[in-house]
Amino acid sequence: MSNETTTDHSQSANLEAIMHVPLEISVELGRIKLPLHMIARLNRGMVIEMNKEANAEVQILANGSIFAKGEVVSTGDKLGVRITEIVPASARISSLS
Repeated sequence: MSNETTTDHSQSANLEAIMHVPLEISVELGRIKLPLHMIARLNRGMVIEMNKEANAEVQILANGSIFAKGEVVSTGDKLGVRITEIVPASARISSLS
């Protein structure tokens, strides 16, 4: 077996191994800053208004890094996110720095 074939096989095995690593997926609806005195007064039932329109795109993150954008949908009795855009790899990499 040539060195190149061995390297290709090794890379395939490494890729196969990491494909089973679980990542945490989260969806960010928006962000706001509130002063501590307002946070201290929050109670059950109160609504925190976010900085986005109700039907605005949301960010989909894998382990805290954005990888896609989407729209919130209802899937019966649960919420879901329909992917509308996969963020280009170059943008994902630059968001890490």
